[in-house]
Amino acid sequence: MKKLTWVLGLLTAGVLALSGAGCKKQAASQNPQTLQDGVAQLSASLATASPEVRSNLYSGVAFGIRYGKYVDAMMALDQIASNPSLNEQQKKLVNNVLDLLKQEIQKQQGGASPAPR
Repeated sequence: MKKLTWVLGLLTAGVLALSGAGCKKQAASQNPQTLQDGVAQLSASLATASPEVRSNLYSGVAFGIRYGKYVDAMMALDQIASNPSLNEQQKKLVNNVLDLLKQEIQKQQGGASPAPR
């Protein structure tokens, strides 16, 4: 009887642990808060896109952001946005990333300007 109690107790604990351990996925329609989150969401969204779009994403956008070439990243985002194969959700994500990139540029310019005398 003790053995049965232990087995049932372990099974119950296992079921409770596994049911509470599941990750809750964020909604894909949620707006990204940071530029890195936006690029990650866009990358996931464009995983099955054409090779041209993926090339612009990795060689243009991700590379440009990583090395501070924000104008190059913006041009690559414009090329991605103008691709007719994208659906509305993908276009929305491109525009969200573009907005986040513009905010990043403004922060960079704001921090780089000399203090008034």
